[in-house]
Amino acid sequence: MAMIEKIRQQRGLLLVMVGVGLLSFLIPYDAVMSLFGNSNAAIGEIDGQSISAQEWQRALQDREPLFQYQGNEQSLSNDTWNQMMENIIYQDEFDALGIEVSDEEYEEITFGELLSPFVKSTIYGGKDSTALKEQVRKSFDGMDAKMADNWKKLIKQKRQKEKYDIMLRKGAFANSVDAKWAFKTANDKVSVDFVVKTFAEIPDSTITWTESDVRAYYNKHKNDREYRQETSRSVKYLNFPVQATPTDSSSLRESLEALTADFRTAKSDSMFAANNAGSPAEAYQNYTDGMLPADIEGRIKGDSLGTVMGPFAHNGRFFLVKSSKRGTDNNSVEARHILIKDKATGKTKLDSLKNVIAKSNNFEEMAKQYSEDPGSGAQGGSLGKFGRGQMVKPFEDACFNGAVGSLQIVESDFGWHLIEVTGKNFPYTKIAQIDRTIEPSSKTVKSAYALAKEFSLNCADTASFRMAADTLNGGTKLIDGKNIKPNATSVASLTDAGELVGWAYGAELGEVSQPMMIGKDYIIAALTEVKEKGVPTFENVYDVMKAETIKEKKAEKYTAMMNEGSLADIAARISSDVKKAENVSMRNSNLPTSGVSMPENAVIGACFGLSTGTMSKAIVGKGGVYVIQRNADITVAESVDNYQSDMDRASATYQQKAANSVYNSFKEAAQVEDNRYERR
Repeated sequence: MAMIEKIRQQRGLLLVMVGVGLLSFLIPYDAVMSLFGNSNAAIGEIDGQSISAQEWQRALQDREPLFQYQGNEQSLSNDTWNQMMENIIYQDEFDALGIEVSDEEYEEITFGELLSPFVKSTIYGGKDSTALKEQVRKSFDGMDAKMADNWKKLIKQKRQKEKYDIMLRKGAFANSVDAKWAFKTANDKVSVDFVVKTFAEIPDSTITWTESDVRAYYNKHKNDREYRQETSRSVKYLNFPVQATPTDSSSLRESLEALTADFRTAKSDSMFAANNAGSPAEAYQNYTDGMLPADIEGRIKGDSLGTVMGPFAHNGRFFLVKSSKRGTDNNSVEARHILIKDKATGKTKLDSLKNVIAKSNNFEEMAKQYSEDPGSGAQGGSLGKFGRGQMVKPFEDACFNGAVGSLQIVESDFGWHLIEVTGKNFPYTKIAQIDRTIEPSSKTVKSAYALAKEFSLNCADTASFRMAADTLNGGTKLIDGKNIKPNATSVASLTDAGELVGWAYGAELGEVSQPMMIGKDYIIAALTEVKEKGVPTFENVYDVMKAETIKEKKAEKYTAMMNEGSLADIAARISSDVKKAENVSMRNSNLPTSGVSMPENAVIGACFGLSTGTMSKAIVGKGGVYVIQRNADITVAESVDNYQSDMDRASATYQQKAANSVYNSFKEAAQVEDNRYERR
């Protein structure tokens, strides 16, 4: 009674809480939070500009319809963030330089002669033809107004960046000093004798070190650039495959067999198939060669109409197929053309080409040489097969009214066309098909989940997780997912791994996950490493620091042994031999005969810095300790073209790197703070 009385006293608060709970089912989280003054919760900051949750949601909603993400929220998030970052980072530069894209330019780069690289690759799939441009324009004209506006906005933003990058490339060049240095580093040569004791050949067991030495090395080097880290997580995971059993396959086959009689007598093949198919969009279609197995294809082409074939398995599905209709396709045609854009001279030029082609039967050769349609011209003028409504009216009429093999000259808005119809009245066979994907039943999925769940319940930490994996099914290999970035879309061999990434960033070090369905398998993961941006923890880099500490101790020991005597004396003292390295250039990363694969810049520098006849002191490199003696002068090369070719190569390299270098510099200066993963 006391509890009921308390509820009565707090009924106003209770109603509010129930209302908020119901509201959360109907309204997105960010919208609910806005009722309580949290609508501008930031998901990140770019160049001092805070990105609110509402702004972020609008950006996602604007981009999602433009591309086929097919539920891949992580890719959508990353693409949207990268575009937003690019817009903010460059906007001041665009404004200062007056880089704009007018509506007229937008029309030209999207539908005209000068497609922008972004438009050509993204919208046109790398192709460029008059017919394709017409199709794209029709698609844009029939598009939802908001979607069309978002495309226009994105295309203009990308074009601004393209213009800026072109300016950077045009402004990057190598001068004569750059060219001369590039030539010298590649062509000046030196030969040396040397002795090396590589760290790899010195057993660790011969070196004395302590944990205090490792800690001291860490304190000395933890701020070095090479050790600074980005935010990441590492996991180990194992798969619990969820696969269809023979019983599952038999059940699917039986479900199709039960439809066979009704399918055979159905009044409407297309409707019956669509109502029963797992893939209704494929239920009624023209048959094309290779679509189904050879024996079924033979029956489709040879058996009488109405024949029902199957059930049979093909590419992970069971099919029940019926040959439904045969006929001739009068609504598509195959043709090729040669386009001349100049309306004043085009017809005359095509008249001449027509006479040549009629005599020599060389349409393909003439199209490649003379057609001004870059897309089809490279293909010998071929436009492939197309239907009514896909080409401009004069072109379409000529193709559908002309005879196969005829040569016609017609005018359109794009110029003059010489057209040859290469095929029409194509025979076809329509098939109706009912499919079932061969997949695990709900019972099989539940069984796999139960096994995975039991495994996770018995593994409370990474140690028990590893031990259990060693005994599962006679030993199951754990897979490493290393250095997972906050907004990664894949982990090792797993694609669409957003759930695993989200779990890793919400878990504690050493925690073992519950089963997660990723793809067609259940995944159980253990969080093995946590890294935050900046200076690494001692634990994160312990193994690396230990190895470097031991290497440093090896260097100290052998430096003391290699600073006295001749090369022969030193070689005998360290149980090595004197080696030669000939024709070494400054482009070499190490001495070719040293047995070391690591970059040895200090060693190569010493080869060119020593005077002839001089022997160096011990040089501690990345892969060992060296003593070098140069026995001859540097062989200085001479350019045959006053370094012009080197200047051209260096300029090309600078231009290629310009855009990325500037972007990376802007991004670093912007101090981007990306907190999207914290909102999972």
